[in-house]
Amino acid sequence: MRLTTIVVLGLAISCAGLAQDKQIPYTASLSGAEMFKTWCASCHGADARGNGPAASALKKMPANLTLLAKQSGGKFPTQRVREYIDGTGKGSTPAHGSREMPVWGDALKQISDSQPSITYRITTLASYIESLQEK
Repeated sequence: MRLTTIVVLGLAISCAGLAQDKQIPYTASLSGAEMFKTWCASCHGADARGNGPAASALKKMPANLTLLAKQSGGKFPTQRVREYIDGTGKGSTPAHGSREMPVWGDALKQISDSQPSITYRITTLASYIESLQEK
C-alpha cells in the first residue's frame, strides 16, 4: 500500500470522529496550512470545498469552508469558526453536534496541555481558513 493511501486512510478515520478515542495525527508545525492539511483536508478537501477523500463516508457532507465569509454577509466569522474548531460553538451544525468532526480543542490536548498553545493553534488554523475565502 502506498504511503499516500495509508495517510489518507488514517486521516479519514480521525475525520470520522474516532480522534476522540485515538491519538490524532501529530504535527509539530504551528502553520495553519500544515495543520489544515494534517487534520482537515481528509474531510474538507485540500481546497477546503468539502470534497476530501473521506467526505463520502460521513453522514453529512463537510462544509465548503471557502464560503464562510460569503454566508456571513461578506465578513469572515472568526469567533464562530474558532468555537466550532474547539467544540464550544453555540448552535453547532449537525456534523459538529454529532461530532462527525472531532472536537479539536479536546483533541489538541493530546499534543499539549497548555491552553495558550491550544488557543494559538486554533487561532492560526482559523486564520488560515479565513485566507481561503472566495473573493
